[in-house]
Amino acid sequence: MLSTTSRILKITFLGLLSLILLVLLGTYLLLRASLPQLDGQQSLPNLQQEVTVTRDEGGMAVFTAQNRLDLARAVGFVHGQERFFQMDLLRRNSAGELSALFGEAAINRDKEIRLHRFRDRAERILATMPEEHQKIIQAYTEGVNQGLEQLGARSFEYYLLSLEPTKWQPADTMLTLYSMYLDLQHHDGRRDFSLTLMKAHLPADLYAFLHPEGSQWDAPIDDSLRSTNPLPSSGWPSSNNQQLVMLDNHPEDRTIGSNNWAVGGALSPYQAGILADDMHLGLRVPNIWFKAQFNWQQHGQTRQVTGVTLPGTPLMVVGSSGKLAWGFTNSYGDWSDLIRLKLNEAGDQYLTPAGYQPFDYVSQTIEIKGAPTQTIQVKETIWGPVVSEDEDGTPLALRWVAHDNQGANLNLIGLELAENVEQGADVGATAGMPAQNLMMADSQGNIGWTISGPMPIRYGFDGRYIADWSDGSAGWSGYRSAEDYPKVINPTEHRLWTANSRVVGGDMYDKIGDGGYALGARNQQIRDGLRNKDRFNEQDLLDIQLDDRAVFLTPWRDFMLSSVLPGSHHLQKDLVKEALQNWTARASEHDLGYLLVRQFRLNLRDKVYQDLNRLMLEHSGRFNFNAVRNQMEAPLWQMVSEQPAHLIPSDFDSWQELFNAALTDSLAKLDADFGDWRTLTWGQFNAVDIRHPLSAFVPLLGNLTDMPKELLAGDSFMPRVAQSSSGASQRLVVAPGHEDKAIFHMPSSQAGHPLSPYFGVGHEAWRSGQRTGLLPGPARYNLTLQPIGG
Repeated sequence: MLSTTSRILKITFLGLLSLILLVLLGTYLLLRASLPQLDGQQSLPNLQQEVTVTRDEGGMAVFTAQNRLDLARAVGFVHGQERFFQMDLLRRNSAGELSALFGEAAINRDKEIRLHRFRDRAERILATMPEEHQKIIQAYTEGVNQGLEQLGARSFEYYLLSLEPTKWQPADTMLTLYSMYLDLQHHDGRRDFSLTLMKAHLPADLYAFLHPEGSQWDAPIDDSLRSTNPLPSSGWPSSNNQQLVMLDNHPEDRTIGSNNWAVGGALSPYQAGILADDMHLGLRVPNIWFKAQFNWQQHGQTRQVTGVTLPGTPLMVVGSSGKLAWGFTNSYGDWSDLIRLKLNEAGDQYLTPAGYQPFDYVSQTIEIKGAPTQTIQVKETIWGPVVSEDEDGTPLALRWVAHDNQGANLNLIGLELAENVEQGADVGATAGMPAQNLMMADSQGNIGWTISGPMPIRYGFDGRYIADWSDGSAGWSGYRSAEDYPKVINPTEHRLWTANSRVVGGDMYDKIGDGGYALGARNQQIRDGLRNKDRFNEQDLLDIQLDDRAVFLTPWRDFMLSSVLPGSHHLQKDLVKEALQNWTARASEHDLGYLLVRQFRLNLRDKVYQDLNRLMLEHSGRFNFNAVRNQMEAPLWQMVSEQPAHLIPSDFDSWQELFNAALTDSLAKLDADFGDWRTLTWGQFNAVDIRHPLSAFVPLLGNLTDMPKELLAGDSFMPRVAQSSSGASQRLVVAPGHEDKAIFHMPSSQAGHPLSPYFGVGHEAWRSGQRTGLLPGPARYNLTLQPIGG
């Protein structure tokens, strides 16, 4: 009997094992079937002439075509095979169509985004584009779908979601650009709303103190200074709300940004300028960018551009043509306004300079996976959609450059042909994109900065606050012409720099406005690094990109040693003191002291500003501390340094009590999240956490798709911006004409497929700062795209 039972168990076990092996084998074969084609030949309809696509061991794609249309088609083919799911997320993000993929979990996000009707706008803009650009987008679109069709199987993401991919449409390329708007600018006027709320409910001197025009960290390229304000005589207004609240959604200051700078030919070894650019974004698998080189014939010349493309578009976003190198940082200028509407008695019309007008209503149908469709009505005005309400229920409309035809186009393609900084600046002034700091260097030694993207002209109001446009005395009068754009070319010190903070002052600043500039600490550290040397090569500029010195936190470390620990009764204060005394003054992988200072400051900030946040939330739940916090570092430092009795937060009886609580709570939080804080380092706290978008929802998927969770140096307020899942989405240092000496880093992966032979290649160099090149290596894979019948 036992023998029979044993045989049955053995047979059952072997059967289950066989079934598991068959499932694993089937999964593996399915995954392999969805790998992109890397070698051989492939015929494409409507291709005019042969295009070759080679890839090096890191997967960098080198396209060689005879014309720009064929190049666009080939880029689309490769993007469609390598990155279609990423592209799908980008278009659905801005179209408000994520619910069709993810079901009811995404419905609230889709409803919020549908207010902007970006799919309708994309279709409208396409119809008004120059014919040349329409043809490029059409060729790219056909290439994407041809690439998708030639895959042996749909990509694994669609199997996991039990869906078929939807073909790419020309409008989807514009939706990809709109998705960048949603990443880089507020889509709901939250900053204007929050500043207006603060101004309305705080004493004037307290508001001025909390919203200074500048700080000691400012480092604009024209050295223009804007001062802080003195301590107010007013204290914190009382509030009925005593709930302890988190001030923003990212308590570790995990915010995105970007750096770029340039040095002129007089400071380089080549007489060419040198550009450094590292754009900071949320990081995923694969990386948002796709590294490529374009080679084609145009106007009788051989053209070559090397850099990164944005899958979903046929554009080289950042790169070098041998004559001009360019890169971007988010400008944080003021590109939108909230408008308070005046309603008639019935509430169904709003006042305009031409009298009362009825609202327009546009139906939007949202498809939801696994549930019935939902229809919403978008309420629109002559200025833009109604996006929210004021604290008293008054409707607020949003005027945003992203809604206008100027907001999105393909004009950035002109940088491929620009031969110098002046021509590049002209292209930037016509580019339809989220307004960026465009930094350039050319092979003749020139360097330049300007704004790239549409710039509205305001009249009659301060763009930082909600305004009434009903009588015609306030509004927008159009967009600036190229001749009216702010720009700085070839400054006398041969150095330019930006890092999301204020770049210039005076008239140029007035044109740009303030959309929530970053604190200037990063910018200042870059400026000082550039001024500390008289000559630069590529490694010198990479060293600045990797600068993780804790210049910003050093005063806080000194403050803890001099003013916090001596009055503390914490049982572990001597261990804290030892860690602070032994810190490296860097956001180093192995530094404990840096972690303790950083978390103490954040905890202290939350406690100091609790009264402000409570009061604002009492008036409106739409108050957003994150949207207004950047310049509130200066008043925070003034308060803790001078310790005025009338500004002690209401939860405490003294500043020392507050300091002690901040220390105790920050240590307790580290213990709760990680175990004994004494065994921690900054690198462990900041460890890489770069994941595939689906890995958090599918068990074991992360073992295939996610990057290794290794220690990571760098932080927010320094050039080496690096946090667990956000930071430099690329690093580039290049002198145009000398690309063979250029440096390039990219995190995550060039590949979107975990079985790709180059999946994850280059990620470790990005993490560790190891120098790697921009130009492609020897070809490992060779694909030829041919015309039908060719």
